[in-house]
Amino acid sequence: MQRYSFFLIIFLFFVSVSCEKCKRCSYTYEVTTIEQTPNGEEEKTTEVSGVLAKENGETFAEECIKKDEAFTIEQYYQDKKDTTVLNNFDFVCQDI
Repeated sequence: MQRYSFFLIIFLFFVSVSCEKCKRCSYTYEVTTIEQTPNGEEEKTTEVSGVLAKENGETFAEECIKKDEAFTIEQYYQDKKDTTVLNNFDFVCQDI
């Protein structure tokens, strides 16, 4: 019985050390347009959401890494937020 317990502990340790962790990110921003109506001009606000693309055109919605590595996806989205001309660009990242 002790032998099984020992191997179970070793297996659980190996799994916990070598497992990947993943993160998913997406962005949102609002676009305001002015529409002509019979009663005059009317502002219409639309929320746009999506995921960013890498330089090669591949979408960058989630990233999985090994435990000893660091995520790059959050920094990628933060860099886009810092360089965008959109006033209300925001992003959300969550562990999956």
